[in-house]
Amino acid sequence: MKAKRHRLLMGAVLAASTSLFFSPARAEEKIPMPTGTTGVTDPSKPQPWDPNPGPGTLTGKVLTYGKDPQGNTIPNKTLTIVNNSDKTVYPIMRNPNSKTTAEGSTEGLYDPYDPTDKEYRGYIGYKEGDTCYFGLKAGQSITVSLPLVFWNGARIGIGTDGTYLTTTDPNPLRYRPASIRAIAPAQSKDGVVMWYRATDTLAEAPNDDSEDQLAEWTIRDHEYMVKLKTKDQIPDTELVTLINYDVSNVDNLYLPLAMEVTDAWVLPPISGAMPDPNKNGRWTPGSQPEPNGWTGSIGNIESLQAKIREFTAEGDKTKPNKLLGQYFGGKGWPFYNIPNPSGDAKQPIKIPSGANIFAQSPLKATPGSYEKAGDWTTVKFMLSSGGTGAKFLALGNSATTSPKGNAVLSLNPQEGKAKMDFIQPGMIVTANPAPEKPKPNPIQEGTTVISKDPKAYTVTLSKPLANTSDMTTYVFTRPVNDYAADTMLRLWYSWAQYYLDHWKDKNPNAPTAPITVQGSMEVRSATISFTQPVPGLVPGMAVKGPGLDDAMTETGPHQGAAVILQVASDKKSAVLSQVARNPALNQKFTIEPPTYNPLIWTPKAGQPGYPLLKFNFAKEDEWRRPYEFSQAVYLIMASMNQIGHKNNDSQCKFMQDIIGANMGYIFDQPAKDSVDGQMAIAMIRDLIKSVLRGVSDFTKYPDVVDAKGKHLHWYPDPAEPTGGQTYNVFNLDPFVWFVHVELGFSGYGFSVDDDTADIGAGGANNLILTVAGEKGLVNKNVWAIQAPYGPVTADAKFSGDETDTLPSAIKFVKSGTPIHVTTDAPHHLAENEKVLIDQVIGVKEANGKFTIKNVSKDGFDLYDLETGTKPVTGTGTYSPSPTVGRWSNLPVVYVDTGKDLAKVFYRVQGDDALGTFLGTPVTAVVKDGRTIPVVAKNGDKLRIWRLGRQDVGRLLLNTDRVMKADGSGPLPADTYKFTFSAAEN
Repeated sequence: MKAKRHRLLMGAVLAASTSLFFSPARAEEKIPMPTGTTGVTDPSKPQPWDPNPGPGTLTGKVLTYGKDPQGNTIPNKTLTIVNNSDKTVYPIMRNPNSKTTAEGSTEGLYDPYDPTDKEYRGYIGYKEGDTCYFGLKAGQSITVSLPLVFWNGARIGIGTDGTYLTTTDPNPLRYRPASIRAIAPAQSKDGVVMWYRATDTLAEAPNDDSEDQLAEWTIRDHEYMVKLKTKDQIPDTELVTLINYDVSNVDNLYLPLAMEVTDAWVLPPISGAMPDPNKNGRWTPGSQPEPNGWTGSIGNIESLQAKIREFTAEGDKTKPNKLLGQYFGGKGWPFYNIPNPSGDAKQPIKIPSGANIFAQSPLKATPGSYEKAGDWTTVKFMLSSGGTGAKFLALGNSATTSPKGNAVLSLNPQEGKAKMDFIQPGMIVTANPAPEKPKPNPIQEGTTVISKDPKAYTVTLSKPLANTSDMTTYVFTRPVNDYAADTMLRLWYSWAQYYLDHWKDKNPNAPTAPITVQGSMEVRSATISFTQPVPGLVPGMAVKGPGLDDAMTETGPHQGAAVILQVASDKKSAVLSQVARNPALNQKFTIEPPTYNPLIWTPKAGQPGYPLLKFNFAKEDEWRRPYEFSQAVYLIMASMNQIGHKNNDSQCKFMQDIIGANMGYIFDQPAKDSVDGQMAIAMIRDLIKSVLRGVSDFTKYPDVVDAKGKHLHWYPDPAEPTGGQTYNVFNLDPFVWFVHVELGFSGYGFSVDDDTADIGAGGANNLILTVAGEKGLVNKNVWAIQAPYGPVTADAKFSGDETDTLPSAIKFVKSGTPIHVTTDAPHHLAENEKVLIDQVIGVKEANGKFTIKNVSKDGFDLYDLETGTKPVTGTGTYSPSPTVGRWSNLPVVYVDTGKDLAKVFYRVQGDDALGTFLGTPVTAVVKDGRTIPVVAKNGDKLRIWRLGRQDVGRLLLNTDRVMKADGSGPLPADTYKFTFSAAEN
C-alpha cells in the first residue's frame, strides 16, 4: 500500500485529516494550556491562539514557520502521533538548535534563522470550545507540520501524567514561564500544538527522570537545503532527502512506541561522480515510495510495565529477583524515583539504561527532580539504587542542652515523629551551628549514629560532642551507596584485570619491560609502521612517542596512553587507539606492557567496585572464550582511558562513556574528521558492541536464534552462573539483554546499537509514531536492516553452479615476497580473508585467488589460498594501463530477480561495509508444490551477501553452492519462488 503524499504548505490554513477515535476507558483531568503570549502566565489574558500560523504571526515570533526569511517555502514534513492506549498521553517535541556553522558561531547550520542554543518545544494538545488543553486523548491521533527548527536531531518525549507539565516547584520538565508561546491548529481535527521558546535561559532539556519515553528524528530535504544560506557549510553527504528516526532506549525505558515513515524511496537517489555532487546539481532523487516497516514496540503499556516490574522487583540473596538472579545480590534493576502521590499501584515505572546507571548514579550525588521547597521528604536521589527514601534531614537541638563530651545528643521533639523515624544507625551526622555560636563545631568529622531512642528524641553518636549542642542544626544523611554501579564497576574492571593477569600466558615471548623501537606515523594516522618486525607485540600495549604524547582529546590532553588495537601478522605495523597529532618519520617510540599503563579509576579499598572478582572458568563456547573476551574489554577500557579531563573525571563518568560508547571524546575534532580517526572509532565501537552483546567479536560470531526464538550466541542470561560466580559474568549490562531478549524490542538496547534501530528513510516526508499499539501504522511488518519494507516473495532465476562477485579497483601492486596490494579505496577486509585478483598487468603472479594478511585500511599482502601461510612472490612492475587491476571477494552464486528493481532488488539489502550483519535471510524455495529449505554449502543460513548487477536485479548470496537442507544435494539452476525476510537482531 502506498501512502498519499501531503501537498499542503506549512504556512497555509491546514485542512482537517481523519483521526482515529476509540472510547476512552476513564475520565481524566483536563490540563489547560497557559494563557498569555510572552513572559509569565497571566490568568487575565486569553490563550495565545494563532489560527493561521506563518511569518509575522504569533507562531512566527516563536520560530520560523511556513516560509523562511529568504522567502523560500519550507517543505511540509509531518509527524502523526496515534494514541492506542486507554489514557491521555502528553507528547512534547523539543530541539535546542545547537548545531552551528562553526565553533563559537551563533548561526545554526541547518536552521540559520532561529536563535541557537534555545529551548524550542511543541506541546501536543487539543481544542474543546474556546479552550486548548495539553495531551492526546485515548484513541485519538494528530498530524502536525514540523517547523525547520525541529528538523535536525529533534526529540519527542511522551508521558502519561500531566501533573508536572508547567510546574516550577518541582520542575522536572524544566518549564520556563518566561517563554514565548503560540497555540496553532494541527492538520487533524481539533488537534493543536503550543509552540514554545524559552527566552531567559539557554537550552534546557527535561530531566531524565521526567516520566516520558524518548523517540527522535532528523530531517533533510535536498531541494530546500541547497537554497539555505548555510548550504556551503553543510557536508555534501547531508544535502539529501530523508528522515532518520528511532525509538530510543539509549537513556531509559518507559512506554512502548513504534515508528515508521509512509513514503520511503524504494529506488535510491543518484549522485554524480564530480566533487560535491549534491551541492553542484548532479543529484537525482529516488522514486517509488512505500511505507517502511515499523521499529520499536507495538505492545500495550500494561504488558511492558509488567515486565519492567518483574525486572525491578526487590529481592535478596535468599529470594532473588526472578530475571536477574544474584546479579545484584538478588536485587532488581534500578528505577527512577518518580513520585506517586496517589499511591496508584499501576503507575508506570521508568528505568535507566546501563549508561545512565552511571550518569545518574547516587555515587555522583545526582538529585531527583521532584524536590519541593521546604519538604525534606522530597529530597531524594534520582535512582532507586541509592534508596527510595529521603537523602537527609535537618533537626534542631533540644531545649535540653547536651554538654561537651557527651555522646548522647538531644533533639527537638517538636520536629515530629517522622523525622525521628527517618534516623537510622550508621547515618552520617554533621552540624550547622548558628554564626554567633562559639567554636568548635559540636560534631566531630566522621561522626555517625550508633543508636536512637525515639521516645526520648535522642541519638547516641560514635564520637562525643566537641561543644555544647545548643544553637545548632543537625543534619542526618544516609550513607551513599549504589549496588548497581558497584556491581557493574567490579565486573568491568575484573575482566580488565583478567586480561592483565593472562596476556603474558598467551604471549610468552612478549617483553615484560618497556622497549624502544624505530617507527613512523603520518599526521592524523592511527597506524605506526616499524623499520623492521617487532616480535612480541600484543594488543593493549601502550605506545608513546612523537605525535602521540601531545595528542589532544575533546576536552584537553589525553590521560592514559594510546594502545595497540591490532597487530599486523608480519609485526611490521600496528593500529593504535589514537591518531598522531604531528608526523613522525623514523623516530623512536616506546612500547610498554599493559601493566605499565594503569587504568584510571581502578577500584581501591573503600571505593565502589572493590575488591575485584577472581574468575574460574570451565570450558566456554568459542564465541565467549574468557581470554578473547577479556582482551576486548581491556582494549575498550584502555582506549577510553585516554579521554581528557573533565570528560573523564570519576569512576562513574568513565563507565558512562564506556557503556554509552562516547568514543568521540578520545579525539579532538581534526582527529575525528580524519579517515584513521574514524577507523579507530569504528574499531572501538565494534569492541563495545561485541562485549555488550556478550561475545568477543560480534562480526565473527553473529547471533544465532533457535526455533523457539532463544538467542544462542548474543545476550547471555544474567542469572546464569558462570566464571565461578553466582551470575553471568559475560553479561556486562543486563539492560541490553532485557530490551532485546525479554522484551524482544527492535529499538535501541545501547548507544551503538544503531544497526538494529536507527533508520534512514530516503525521500520520506511523513513520519508516524504510535503509542502502545499498531493502529495507525500503514505497514504492519517489522522493520529490519535487511528488509526495511518487510518480507518479499518473488519468482527469480537461481544461478546453480555459475558464480559472480563485485570487483573494486587496485591502485598499486608492489613486487616482492609477499606481494603487497594497495586498493583504490578502503576495502573493509579482515586478516585471513580470501580474495580474487585479476587484470593486473606487470606483476602476473598477483592474479588469482589468495589469502590476505598484514591488512591495513587500503592494503594487504598476498599468501597462498589454501593454508594462508606461504607468502606469494611477485616480479615485475605494475602497470595500470590499459586496464586497472581489480580485487574482489571470492565469487558466489546468485539470484536474478528481474529488471524491475523496486520489486525485489532494492526492497532487500545485503551485508553492510562494516560486516555488521550477514544480509537478508533467504528462507525457502518452493518447487513443484514442495517447500524445500535451502542452506549455504557449509550449512549456514542462506543470506544475501551483496547487491549485484542492476540490469538483472542480481542478488549475490553468501556461498558458492546452495544445498537442499534435506541432504538431497545442490540446488540446480532454475526459476524458483524465493522468500526474502527480516533477519533476527
